[in-house]
Amino acid sequence: MIEIYLLEQLKAFYEHGTLSAAAEHLHLAQPSLSRSMQKIEDILGVKLFERQKNRLRLNEAGNLAAKYAIQILEEEKEMEERIKAFDRSLHTISIGSCAPGPLLLLLPQASSVFSNMTLSSDVNSEEELLKGLENDRYGIIILNHPLESDHFVCKEYTTEQLYLSVNHFHPAASLKKISFGEMNGQNFIMHSNVGFWNKIVHEKMPQSKFYLQDDIDAVGELQAASDLPSFATDITLRMLASRRNNRVTVPFSNPEAFANYYLICQKENFSRFKRIFKEIIS
Repeated sequence: MIEIYLLEQLKAFYEHGTLSAAAEHLHLAQPSLSRSMQKIEDILGVKLFERQKNRLRLNEAGNLAAKYAIQILEEEKEMEERIKAFDRSLHTISIGSCAPGPLLLLLPQASSVFSNMTLSSDVNSEEELLKGLENDRYGIIILNHPLESDHFVCKEYTTEQLYLSVNHFHPAASLKKISFGEMNGQNFIMHSNVGFWNKIVHEKMPQSKFYLQDDIDAVGELQAASDLPSFATDITLRMLASRRNNRVTVPFSNPEAFANYYLICQKENFSRFKRIFKEIIS
């Protein structure tokens, strides 16, 4: 049986092309790496290299062996990640969302349903959310559109409306509603991780600049002391006191400023999360 470290060294040789480069990458002495390559040949009983003066090169069988080594290492990594994710899932419910707003609602609700479990959450791209759901990194994800698949349970959860947040002296403060086009070109204070909302405001207001803040509380503090507009939603206005600090909020009228959210889990895991879907979604 070929040990994992030998496969890792064969992969490095395949990718770097020479013993010296592979040895440097692996932080090994070149003679040690050379012995490892010889050991792989001995185990397989197949010649994998063409040996020339001061040069070692993979032959056709060696290239095939290296490709298998890469595949095995990828599967070994996936196995490790899946087992760790499964073990975490026994004690932790991980929730991923396409935006922070629905997490503000869901986490307190889920905590009351699963008081004996640890909850973790983050905001991520749809691609990463779906990938994480499939490999058990997430137990539940939240998307802003339904997911039609026999492999998943998908239920409508809640909605969110995007608002403009300005001080009382801003020209938009007296309006009942406003469009992205009317605000295009103005500069905004904005939280750095707002999920899919980031793409929408950048696309709809291409002439605007967005001053990003990593700390969500810092957004509230800055907007209280600044004349710059910022963003809020009906959810953040309800859940975060800092979003209401002496500001006027005006709803954006564009269809893109309104989101429907859906809770999604793998069908095979639905029994674990049935209480969330049943008690939270009415």
